[in-house]
Amino acid sequence: MRRVWFAIGILLLAAALFSAGLVRKLASLRGTGRTAERVITVIPKTMESPWWNQVRLGALTGVQGTPYRMVWNGPALESDHISQIISLEHALARRSAAVVIAPNDSQALNRPVAEAAAQIPCVLIDSPLMETGQLPLVATDNYRAGELAARILAKSIDGRGRILVINHLRNSKSTGERARGFAAAMADDYPEIRVVQSSCAETSLMDYRAQTVELLARHPDAVGVFAANLETSEGAYKALKSEKRAGEISFVAFDSSAQLVGGVANGEIGALIVQNPFEIGRRGVQRAIEALENRQGESFSPIPVFVVTRRNLERMKRKFPAALGL
Repeated sequence: MRRVWFAIGILLLAAALFSAGLVRKLASLRGTGRTAERVITVIPKTMESPWWNQVRLGALTGVQGTPYRMVWNGPALESDHISQIISLEHALARRSAAVVIAPNDSQALNRPVAEAAAQIPCVLIDSPLMETGQLPLVATDNYRAGELAARILAKSIDGRGRILVINHLRNSKSTGERARGFAAAMADDYPEIRVVQSSCAETSLMDYRAQTVELLARHPDAVGVFAANLETSEGAYKALKSEKRAGEISFVAFDSSAQLVGGVANGEIGALIVQNPFEIGRRGVQRAIEALENRQGESFSPIPVFVVTRRNLERMKRKFPAALGL
């Protein structure tokens, strides 16, 4: 009889342990669901860039003090829109509360982002889509930034001569708008300036140094260069140095890095048009939280650029070290 009661005791203990384990499992699953629903997924154009790391730091700051947490996921290459679409699908599968995305292809991301936006709030950062609809956008006003670059460069060459524009990726709306604003300002205000635009790259593996060297060989009379983003700016600067024309040709670069800041310091780069990636990331996440909380926000939140020259370099280094890539 003792053995029977012992066996019954073992069975009851096993049943209790199984029930407790099941309860814990169900509670864990419910908790995971609640946690996932408070995730804001941020999808950059590329994860392999100091510039985008500043966006990430801004996004982390944007969720501080809120019930949300940030998940950072995106492609290794800026030209890989397929990986961006997969990251977007993963965000939906993990039941993210909202998505903040920087489309690296203004056409290919149209439909996937529209489908995601039908399910959860979506905010665009850095670049719009070809068909943005009502989606909020947090970005530099790239067209006006291009106009600003044009006026700075035109002044440095006394409003006459040939200028080379080093473009970035095809279907990159942000850099395309910069080049468009630059060309429009030149055409409207500086009739004695001729603008030669490089072809847009199909992949972010483009060698912009080699492309600039080729353009300089085809247009030896060029007196100015404008580059549309960080990769093109660094490539163009390397080309000007290798061709012994740095400091001779007026150069206005877009974005910043330690290398480009050094070029300003030694007089080989006339000006940097610098964005604020940290603020783009911070404000992008905050805009998503506003949407989640049904608070009315701006349809377009322009983040100002600032100009860095040799004259104000030290002050800007103290004030905006992160934006300068230092």
